[in-house]
Amino acid sequence: MVYERIKQQMMDTLPFVRLLGIRIDEIGNGTAKVSMPEDPKLNNHLGTQHAGALFTLAETASGAAMAGGFADLIVGLRPVAKESRIQYQKVAKGATRAEGRVPGDLAALKAELKTAGKVAFPVEVDIFDAAGTLAAQVQVDWYLSEKRA
Repeated sequence: MVYERIKQQMMDTLPFVRLLGIRIDEIGNGTAKVSMPEDPKLNNHLGTQHAGALFTLAETASGAAMAGGFADLIVGLRPVAKESRIQYQKVAKGATRAEGRVPGDLAALKAELKTAGKVAFPVEVDIFDAAGTLAAQVQVDWYLSEKRA
Protein backbone atom coordinates (compact mmCIF):
# COMPACT_ATOMS: atom_id res chain seq x y z
CA MET A 1 0.00 0.00 0.00
CA VAL A 2 1.32 3.42 -0.97
CA TYR A 3 0.37 5.00 2.38
CA GLU A 4 2.41 2.39 4.26
CA ARG A 5 5.43 3.19 2.07
CA ILE A 6 5.02 6.91 2.77
CA LYS A 7 4.74 6.23 6.50
CA GLN A 8 7.90 4.10 6.46
CA GLN A 9 9.81 6.65 4.37
CA MET A 10 8.87 9.47 6.75
CA MET A 11 9.87 7.48 9.83
CA ASP A 12 13.17 6.49 8.18
CA THR A 13 14.10 10.05 7.20
CA LEU A 14 12.94 12.08 10.23
CA PRO A 15 15.28 11.29 13.13
CA PHE A 16 13.98 14.15 15.30
CA VAL A 17 10.46 12.77 15.03
CA ARG A 18 11.73 9.36 16.13
CA LEU A 19 13.69 10.98 18.99
CA LEU A 20 10.43 12.38 20.39
CA GLY A 21 8.75 8.97 20.08
CA ILE A 22 6.22 10.24 17.55
CA ARG A 23 4.43 7.52 15.58
CA ILE A 24 2.58 7.96 12.33
CA ASP A 25 -0.47 5.83 13.01
CA GLU A 26 -2.45 6.37 9.83
CA ILE A 27 -2.15 8.13 6.48
CA GLY A 28 -5.05 8.55 4.08
CA ASN A 29 -5.97 10.67 1.07
CA GLY A 30 -5.10 14.08 2.52
CA THR A 31 -5.42 12.93 6.13
CA ALA A 32 -3.13 11.64 8.85
CA LYS A 33 -3.19 10.59 12.49
CA VAL A 34 -0.01 10.67 14.57
CA SER A 35 0.68 10.17 18.27
CA MET A 36 3.30 10.98 20.88
CA PRO A 37 3.73 9.10 24.15
CA GLU A 38 3.69 10.50 27.65
CA ASP A 39 7.35 10.93 28.56
CA PRO A 40 8.80 13.19 31.30
CA LYS A 41 11.57 14.20 28.86
CA LEU A 42 8.92 15.87 26.68
CA ASN A 43 7.46 17.96 29.51
CA ASN A 44 7.70 21.64 30.32
CA HIS A 45 8.03 23.33 33.72
CA LEU A 46 4.33 22.63 34.42
CA GLY A 47 4.72 18.89 33.91
CA THR A 48 2.65 18.94 30.73
CA GLN A 49 3.76 18.37 27.13
CA HIS A 50 6.25 21.00 25.96
CA ALA A 51 5.08 23.41 23.26
CA GLY A 52 7.99 22.43 21.01
CA ALA A 53 7.10 18.75 21.23
CA LEU A 54 3.46 19.57 20.43
CA PHE A 55 4.53 21.65 17.46
CA THR A 56 6.67 18.80 16.12
CA LEU A 57 3.73 16.43 16.54
CA ALA A 58 1.51 18.80 14.53
CA GLU A 59 4.10 19.43 11.83
CA THR A 60 4.53 15.68 11.41
CA ALA A 61 0.76 15.21 11.07
CA SER A 62 0.61 18.00 8.50
CA GLY A 63 3.43 16.50 6.44
CA ALA A 64 1.86 13.05 6.54
CA ALA A 65 -1.53 14.45 5.46
CA MET A 66 0.12 16.44 2.67
CA ALA A 67 2.06 13.38 1.47
CA GLY A 68 -1.09 11.24 1.65
CA GLY A 69 -2.97 13.74 -0.49
CA PHE A 70 -0.25 13.65 -3.14
CA ALA A 71 0.66 9.97 -2.69
CA ASP A 72 0.63 9.23 -6.40
CA LEU A 73 3.04 12.11 -7.11
CA ILE A 74 5.09 12.58 -3.92
CA VAL A 75 8.20 10.74 -5.14
CA GLY A 76 8.73 13.40 -7.82
CA LEU A 77 8.00 16.36 -5.56
CA ARG A 78 9.99 18.62 -3.28
CA PRO A 79 7.79 19.51 -0.28
CA VAL A 80 8.67 22.45 1.95
CA ALA A 81 6.78 23.75 4.97
CA LYS A 82 6.64 27.51 4.32
CA GLU A 83 4.82 28.89 7.32
CA SER A 84 3.11 27.65 10.47
CA ARG A 85 0.69 29.03 12.99
CA ILE A 86 -0.21 27.39 16.29
CA GLN A 87 -2.91 28.35 18.74
CA TYR A 88 -2.59 26.69 22.12
CA GLN A 89 -6.00 26.06 23.67
CA LYS A 90 -5.28 24.05 26.85
CA VAL A 91 -2.28 22.38 28.45
CA ALA A 92 -1.73 18.88 27.06
CA LYS A 93 -1.70 16.25 29.79
CA GLY A 94 -0.33 12.79 29.09
CA ALA A 95 0.07 11.20 25.69
CA THR A 96 -1.04 13.32 22.75
CA ARG A 97 -2.37 12.71 19.26
CA ALA A 98 -2.76 14.92 16.22
CA GLU A 99 -5.13 14.70 13.29
CA GLY A 100 -4.13 16.46 10.07
CA ARG A 101 -6.20 17.17 6.98
CA VAL A 102 -5.84 19.00 3.69
CA PRO A 103 -9.00 21.15 3.66
CA GLY A 104 -8.83 22.04 -0.03
CA ASP A 105 -9.91 20.24 -3.17
CA LEU A 106 -7.08 17.78 -3.85
CA ALA A 107 -7.99 17.41 -7.53
CA ALA A 108 -7.79 21.19 -8.02
CA LEU A 109 -4.47 21.34 -6.14
CA LYS A 110 -3.04 18.55 -8.32
CA ALA A 111 -4.26 20.32 -11.46
CA GLU A 112 -2.52 23.52 -10.35
CA LEU A 113 0.66 21.55 -9.65
CA LYS A 114 0.53 19.99 -13.11
CA THR A 115 -0.09 23.32 -14.85
CA ALA A 116 2.25 25.55 -12.84
CA GLY A 117 4.82 23.00 -11.64
CA LYS A 118 4.17 24.16 -8.08
CA VAL A 119 1.34 24.61 -5.61
CA ALA A 120 0.89 26.06 -2.12
CA PHE A 121 -1.86 25.13 0.32
CA PRO A 122 -2.62 24.85 4.04
CA VAL A 123 -2.93 21.72 6.13
CA GLU A 124 -4.99 21.95 9.33
CA VAL A 125 -4.11 19.96 12.45
CA ASP A 126 -5.90 19.45 15.76
CA ILE A 127 -3.92 18.21 18.78
CA PHE A 128 -5.67 16.32 21.57
CA ASP A 129 -4.33 15.16 24.92
CA ALA A 130 -4.90 11.81 26.64
CA ALA A 131 -8.33 12.91 27.91
CA GLY A 132 -9.42 14.00 24.42
CA THR A 133 -9.15 17.70 25.24
CA LEU A 134 -8.33 19.96 22.29
CA ALA A 135 -4.88 21.25 23.27
CA ALA A 136 -3.91 23.17 20.11
CA GLN A 137 -4.89 23.99 16.55
CA VAL A 138 -2.20 24.34 13.93
CA GLN A 139 -2.02 25.37 10.31
CA VAL A 140 1.04 24.52 8.23
CA ASP A 141 1.33 26.03 4.77
CA TRP A 142 3.03 23.63 2.39
CA TYR A 143 4.75 24.45 -0.89
CA LEU A 144 5.21 21.63 -3.39
CA SER A 145 7.31 21.84 -6.51
CA GLU A 146 8.70 19.33 -8.94
CA LYS A 147 12.09 17.94 -7.98
CA ARG A 148 15.00 19.62 -9.70
CA ALA A 149 17.18 17.45 -11.88
